[in-house]
Amino acid sequence: MWLFIVSLAMVFATVAIAYIVVRLQLVSEGDWRPPDSPGVPPILILSTVLLITSSGTLWQASRVASRSGGPAAVGRWMLLTVLLVAGFLASQIAAWDQLVEANLSFNSSLYAWLFYILTGIHALHVLGGLGPLVLTTCNAFKGRYQGPPDRRRGLVYCGMYWHFLDVAWVLLYALLLWGMGG
Repeated sequence: MWLFIVSLAMVFATVAIAYIVVRLQLVSEGDWRPPDSPGVPPILILSTVLLITSSGTLWQASRVASRSGGPAAVGRWMLLTVLLVAGFLASQIAAWDQLVEANLSFNSSLYAWLFYILTGIHALHVLGGLGPLVLTTCNAFKGRYQGPPDRRRGLVYCGMYWHFLDVAWVLLYALLLWGMGG
């Protein structure tokens, strides 16, 4: 799992570095931000809160499982995590819609294209993690994470991936705030 996370970190780092290089180059040429283009959609604050909260509920599910909490309690925390993740994805779509309504579509400029690529890559990783998250939730309700620590591996691995996506999003969001701010 650690190798997988390190490889994902390399992907996100490469995309972030490319974004920084392109932004700095275009700013120095005076061609970064199209006139009247919006900055970061405010709904991304909600996205951030939802994703961070989903990590908290996943951590709580793991904590309850490690303290021999019943399957229903672990499952409820996992179900809440799934709902928060669905809310994150919905808020990402809403952010993209807001930009399209402001005439900043995917192909309108490099400024817009990079926003959609950065947020899209992250959203794809969240979407890719949604299947294992749902499976982990079903397993939690079935009591598969009860007992010794080695029985909680699925929950632990899911948490590792999710917490990584959290950190990646916070860094991407900070990068977007800087990049789209001026």
